[in-house]
Amino acid sequence: MNTQHFQYLVEIERTRSISQAAKNLFLSQPNLSRVIHELEESLGFAIFERTSRGVTPTDRGAMLLQYARRILREMDSIEALGRSGPVKSRLRICFPRSGRYLDATARYLAQCCKTDLVDAEIRECHARQTLEMLDKGDTELGVIRFRSEYEDYFRDQASLRGLHFQVLRDYRYQLMMHPSHPLAEKQQIFQADLRDYVEIAHGDTFRQSESRGSEPRRRIYSVDRLAQVRLLHAIAGAYIWISPASEEDLRQWGLVQRDCADNTDVYRDALLHRKSYIPTDMESGLLELISQDFQGDVISGTI
Repeated sequence: MNTQHFQYLVEIERTRSISQAAKNLFLSQPNLSRVIHELEESLGFAIFERTSRGVTPTDRGAMLLQYARRILREMDSIEALGRSGPVKSRLRICFPRSGRYLDATARYLAQCCKTDLVDAEIRECHARQTLEMLDKGDTELGVIRFRSEYEDYFRDQASLRGLHFQVLRDYRYQLMMHPSHPLAEKQQIFQADLRDYVEIAHGDTFRQSESRGSEPRRRIYSVDRLAQVRLLHAIAGAYIWISPASEEDLRQWGLVQRDCADNTDVYRDALLHRKSYIPTDMESGLLELISQDFQGDVISGTI
């Protein structure tokens, strides 16, 4: 067994298909199937099984893949210590759905593309997905978002995975709405004022219908940022709770941002990465820009 075999296993898990993995690895499908069969024979257990979701790891196979990913990551770290160092132009990061992060990343990459080669992969994920991707080695840097009272839980989750945990900023969610919204010019907005209006809510999963006896709500779930903006323009009186947006984003979207006087929930963003990981030049530059962008933040508003 060698590191090349580990790469084969990780690619099969990623694609959930031996034939697709073989194409991506520039191998024939029979040869890759033979390699996997020989590994299973030598180990004494099945690594993968066929299911309705494609080829997925068995319980023991999942444990083997966890070790394989860890070994491959450590090999990358060892190679980065050599003369060539880490790939300077590589950027692997995932962050929460946020105009602020996306705007900072876009501005940074626009400058990089003028003078440097760029190999970037950017994803928007919720906290659980980010932890899973960091654990699997699918990304190198991750920013997670959580309510401040859950910080101990996420610190524990990071520690269990051997991840560095650094708080980036604290803030309270703001209300975003169309300038014509009846509450847009109100001096102070309270949560009770929102009862008669439609909430556009972030929705990462399908939601069950309201239970009997629960207070009826006017809420539309959407995961797509463009869809959310279009809904705010199309539906009179619609609003959405968001992390503080930049003035540039608000101008581009044609929307306004307002504080809610009795919203006391504090949210927190934190940067995670493997403790042994050395960020590339491109990753370090983006982290520095993000840090500068958030220096002027206050807990209840924007820079």
